[in-house]
Amino acid sequence: MQVRVWFGRFAIVDSTTSHRAAPAQARALGRRFSGLRVTIEPDESATVGSAGSIR
Repeated sequence: MQVRVWFGRFAIVDSTTSHRAAPAQARALGRRFSGLRVTIEPDESATVGSAGSIR
């Protein structure tokens, strides 16, 4: 998962973390960067293999 902090249309923080840790990291970044939008998105660098597993 990617956790991002946005300043307008610019991502000023882009962190890759596990699916399980993403919500806690998003809360922590939200406290650190109060007033800015924080999003959790699927990791775009992960590729799906033929068996459906993520590599």
